[in-house]
Amino acid sequence: MNEEMQKKYVELQMMQQHIQQMHQQIEQFDTQLVELKNVIEALEDFKSTKKDSDALVPLASGIFAYAEIKETEFVRVNVGSNVSVKKSVQDTIDLVKQQITEIENYKVKLVENFNMINQQAQMVQQQLMQIAEKDNKEEKKE
Repeated sequence: MNEEMQKKYVELQMMQQHIQQMHQQIEQFDTQLVELKNVIEALEDFKSTKKDSDALVPLASGIFAYAEIKETEFVRVNVGSNVSVKKSVQDTIDLVKQQITEIENYKVKLVENFNMINQQAQMVQQQLMQIAEKDNKEEKKE
């Protein structure tokens, strides 16, 4: 394998690794979007809940406690560092919708980059094949 071919091969491997990482990020964005859409659905359902309704509150994975809902107009929203703020249900829905929009925008840019690098990788792969064919022809001449 000549030096030019080795460089192209390493370049192709790096591109493929980058493509794989971007693919994983796209899948993570898709997962986040599904979760956030489920949050909106839950908040919409919560808006129609009456005060003093009984509810099951998750304590841990698969473990629930019985509770009575005292407040239906406001929820507590975690803003980081174990700090939560009181927000109306509608403001919380709007906040989640904003997060969805931001993630969708990031995803669009990531998909564009993914496609661009994928095309570049295909070009490098074609160049590798051309170099290999050229080397084979030269070896046959000798």
